[in-house]
Amino acid sequence: MSDSALQWLTERASQPGTLACGLRRPDGNFVCHSVEETLPAATIENILGHFDSIAGAVFTEASAPCWSTWAFEQGQVRFVDRADGWRLALVIRNGADAALTLDPLSVEFLSLQLES
Repeated sequence: MSDSALQWLTERASQPGTLACGLRRPDGNFVCHSVEETLPAATIENILGHFDSIAGAVFTEASAPCWSTWAFEQGQVRFVDRADGWRLALVIRNGADAALTLDPLSVEFLSLQLES
């Protein structure tokens, strides 16, 4: 994992209301972080790894968005895909201030200079 990607992820994981986050590199490797003991980093890695099959069942390739948000009873998961193969997942508690920053964070992630 590049230092810039790890630093960016660590800074974003510390926002109040962020339960967990993770990055999938273009080579398929992951780095994930969780602050919620009921949502371990391994679970985020699993979710990131299976998102392709989930998205494939929901979106056609032509209509696939750059990001999507999946809402659940106690939180939401934001997935952001980049053309270079990087994927971000953020798990946010409903009602948290971090939920208000999902769009700006998604735009920021899409514009980051990351090493493949």
